[in-house]
Formats: sequence, C-alpha cells, structure tokens
Amino acid sequence: MDIYEKLGEALNVNLTDDYRGTPNLEIGTWNTADGYELHVMSNDPRQLDWEYDVYYYEPSFEDVIDRIKETADNESYDGDPAVIWIADFEQYLPEGEVQDYLEELNDKNND
Repeated sequence: MDIYEKLGEALNVNLTDDYRGTPNLEIGTWNTADGYELHVMSNDPRQLDWEYDVYYYEPSFEDVIDRIKETADNESYDGDPAVIWIADFEQYLPEGEVQDYLEELNDKNND
C-alpha cells in the first residue's frame, strides 16, 4: 500500500489521478485565456464558486486536506468513500507532508 492509499484509507476517500466518471471533488489547475494558471478545488467544476473553489496561488497542504475531509463528510453515501480526483499528487499532497500528517493521525489515535 502506497502513502496515498494509506491517506485515502485514513480519510475514507478514494484518491485518484485517473479521470473517469464524475468525482466528488476535483483538484487541479486551469489556465486562463491570457496565460495565467489558477488552482481549482471544486465539487462541481461546471458550477464554480469563484470565492470558494478558485485559488490564484497554490493552496496549502492544510487547505487541500481540509477540503478533502469536508468532501468525505458531505459526499460519502452508504459507506462508499468519496472519489477525489487530483491532477498532480506531488503538487497538492507532497509525500513528506502526507507522511507527517499520517503520523500525527496515528499519534492522536494512540493517545
């Protein structure tokens, strides 16, 4: 099991970079017509909430994790984990930060 599978298990989500169907949350970049790159975390990219879903700067690891947890809480039905599509795992969920996060969760669960 790789680090992202462990994270998905800990958060009760299915993390994927294989775009099929309609995920419960999409995390990636979009380009503007004039060549700027925007970061988007959206539950429905067809109806963006510009004040909540779009970032001019890359969102922090904590922002990404919080949005994944929020989606897991709101979108998991009948015990099925929410599907989270991430364009680039290393960009939005750097392996070192994921490892630290999982260790913190483990420490909290053992206390």
